[in-house]
Amino acid sequence: MHHLFKFLTTSVLACALSCSFFGPDQPALATSYSETEIYGPSTVEAVEVHFHRYHTNLSNREIRRVAEVLVEQCEILDLDRDTMLAVIRVESGFNNFAISRVGALGLMQIMPFTGEMLAKDLGIPWSDKKQLFDPELNVRMGTAYLRQLHDKYENWDKALAAYNWGPARIDWKLANGRGLPRQYVDRIYASSFALN
Repeated sequence: MHHLFKFLTTSVLACALSCSFFGPDQPALATSYSETEIYGPSTVEAVEVHFHRYHTNLSNREIRRVAEVLVEQCEILDLDRDTMLAVIRVESGFNNFAISRVGALGLMQIMPFTGEMLAKDLGIPWSDKKQLFDPELNVRMGTAYLRQLHDKYENWDKALAAYNWGPARIDWKLANGRGLPRQYVDRIYASSFALN
């Protein structure tokens, strides 16, 4: 029994040592797992998933590029990614060619006069409202506009209400002691939680 115990102990120790060290010609063991499988999808891949759930009218390549732009804008402008995705979901249902009954266009449903103003602010050449169907441009403008509104109101409820109603109407409501319209704001928050 003693010999068996000694044999097993020696074998286990030898195995442990041989598994811990590699000779000069022996590479370390490679894993078959990708970084995505270990850490989960990257932020860009997580955004892509949401676009693929809906009828976007965008190719896979366009979806990838829009996801990259959205992630980049959220980092640069210090915006919450899930809130921006919720705005896209509520505004257009991720349909790149969405047109509202009042004439707002694209993923983030930007009005042409707002798009022209934003293009000037952002140094983007402006030719006509059809540019708002460019998904990358639309996301750049929509996120920049939301950043401007938040900087103005210093409050996400007011910024989101102004994005939906227009800042002039929200300013009038606030100046006249009217309550802030909640329906759109609440839809964004509810959609943001649903996207997680």
